[in-house]
Amino acid sequence: FWGVFGRMFDLRQSKRIIGGIDTGQLTAAIIAFFIIGFDLLDNISNYLIISAISVLFSMIFLAIIKNKFDLQAADLRTGTEPETKFGELISNKYVILLSVFLALSISAFIFIERTYLTVLDDQYSGREDELLRFIAWFNGSILVFSFVFQTFFNDAIIANYGLKISLLILPFVLAIFVITTIVLGISVGTDARSPSFYLFFLSVALSKLFVTFLRDAMENPAYKLYFMPLDKRIRFDIQAKVEGVVNEFSKMLAGGAILIIGLISAVNLISYYYILAIIIVCWIWVTGKLYNEYRNKIKIKLESMEEAEGDKESTTLTKIFERLELKLDQSRPERAVFSFRLMEKLNPSFINEGLNKMLRNPNEDVREYAQDKMNEIRGVSVSHRYVIKMKHDMDKSDKMVLKEDDLKVLFETAGISKNRIARLSRSARNNDRQYATELIGNSQNEDTLSYLIELLRDIDPKVRVSAIKTTIRRNNREVLIGLIENFNDSRYSSLATNALIILGEKALDALDGSFYKTNQTFVSMQKIIQVIGRIGGRKAQKLLWNKIDYPDRVLASKVMVALGECGFRANFNQITRIKHAIESNIQDISWNIAAYLEVENTLDGKILKKAIQQENKHDIEHIYTLLSMLYDQKSIALVKENIGSGTSEGTTYAIELLDVFLSGDLKQKVIPVLDDISRSERIKKLSIFYPRAPLSSREVIKLLINRDFTQTNRWSKACAIRMIGSSKINEYSYDLIANMFN
Repeated sequence: FWGVFGRMFDLRQSKRIIGGIDTGQLTAAIIAFFIIGFDLLDNISNYLIISAISVLFSMIFLAIIKNKFDLQAADLRTGTEPETKFGELISNKYVILLSVFLALSISAFIFIERTYLTVLDDQYSGREDELLRFIAWFNGSILVFSFVFQTFFNDAIIANYGLKISLLILPFVLAIFVITTIVLGISVGTDARSPSFYLFFLSVALSKLFVTFLRDAMENPAYKLYFMPLDKRIRFDIQAKVEGVVNEFSKMLAGGAILIIGLISAVNLISYYYILAIIIVCWIWVTGKLYNEYRNKIKIKLESMEEAEGDKESTTLTKIFERLELKLDQSRPERAVFSFRLMEKLNPSFINEGLNKMLRNPNEDVREYAQDKMNEIRGVSVSHRYVIKMKHDMDKSDKMVLKEDDLKVLFETAGISKNRIARLSRSARNNDRQYATELIGNSQNEDTLSYLIELLRDIDPKVRVSAIKTTIRRNNREVLIGLIENFNDSRYSSLATNALIILGEKALDALDGSFYKTNQTFVSMQKIIQVIGRIGGRKAQKLLWNKIDYPDRVLASKVMVALGECGFRANFNQITRIKHAIESNIQDISWNIAAYLEVENTLDGKILKKAIQQENKHDIEHIYTLLSMLYDQKSIALVKENIGSGTSEGTTYAIELLDVFLSGDLKQKVIPVLDDISRSERIKKLSIFYPRAPLSSREVIKLLINRDFTQTNRWSKACAIRMIGSSKINEYSYDLIANMFN
């Protein structure tokens, strides 16, 4: 049965259905025990006939399953199957832990069974009919408890609390009964003739009840999931050896131990419970070790899958680069230029090599483009136009000779005069002002920095670009503030950003001061947050965290993203705030999924749905960033890569890894968002935490255009507004007017 089950379902499916998969077995066993209890079949041959018919139907259903499902698909046998001899399994730490766990569980069960049968014989001595009825009703009750537990509790416990808690429930419950039985055995005694013996008997019977039904209903299904991270080619062989050979060998050892202990005259029933206490302590310790090794196995599985995907991706990129590189030599300029631009984006380190190739291209237009691009990268200087003396054979069209006063200062001080920089920086000629920025970059005079601040606001693009580059070498706080002001102009924003990132921590104080500047623009504040995040470091993290509660929710969300980029890890006092941000994202995703299902499938409706999908993808990226602040960044990266791979196996193990290390409150909310399930199933799981009334398509559109920008982005709002216009929804005219001023 379990072999067929393991071949039909993967880890994720198994976790979802394993709690109730053998409900038929339990139901049949319950019926059988109560038939025996009521003595409904007076002839033994009737029992045998029913058994034979059951086996026949079992074979029929097995044949149907074999025909409808490919039971060999799970094996993935390629090449030679790895050996799984016992000698090799002993060296596998994970298999050893699985075996030791099973041995301890079996031993505890055998010891409980031994004490139970002993007190049962004492309690019903000489009353065989009552003993038979008690056994039938007691075992039937065990199965009823198992059925109820599997049906209503098992799946919820595994889903909400994980596999570790699922395995620890039984030893902890048994520990309670062991302690209770020891106390009762010492206080009331173990003699069946004692009037209080029924209390001791009740404690032993309850131990047997809970051990049996929890072992069948909770431990066995959860334990089987621990085999899932093993290599599929050998998983079933290992499982058969552990659950077969190790299981029976453990029973033999436990039985032998009981036989040897029974020969010791000083041993009584209470002594078995002392031994049980030792077994339980070892059992709990091994469970913890097994769970830790299970986590490692899942992580190793994900890493191996990521490496395989990475190899495929790198091979594909290599082929793309090779094809683009070949096109650089083509004489058709449009193809060569397009290939270079694409290569520039895909592989920036190739730029210099690509330009050298294009400079050797037979087409003159391609060579000219390469030369212009090279000049742009290097930054063309105007310094060569300013000379001390003009030679006869020199081209005089673009040359400027130093004046006598400037030449005198140059020879006296071996430097550049402040007056000359002042005169050049206020010249009407663009080349003079650009030359001033270059002189300031080579000057050591701090007084000249005031002119650099003026040049950072110059109207000529070349002058301002040169001034921005100069700030990397020469700066103070005022210069950096002037540099930050360039964020407001899209032409210079990227250059200013790069300059500040190069300056690093030196620019952080100026960035922080500019953020709180009166009448600072929203665009500049966003840029400042991004730059601080890209600079990184502890100081940057501290400055960003101080902005986490900024009144503007859009900026507060940008702060979260920037914190993630600079490798921020939350301490104990910051965890609650990060979790709140994650839950806000999940709430927005839940609302968006419901909206996606409610928007009508018109042409504009499909455009809006696509916008909602893109918004959810952005929110999920944000969730990954926030999770990396709370948990191991490598583990989160593994989860992200494997879910992004789109493969069923990758998603399964990624979700399992999340299930292993996420806290209980986040697990129930994050996993439905990332798991590969239908939208309706996602909504069903998330609606428990984020209930939402059903809406019509028009109501969704109205809410979309009026929601806060932290909940719905501008593109989704634009698509909703377009849909209002195309659908001619006149009653929303006031909402459209309001958005004109938003």
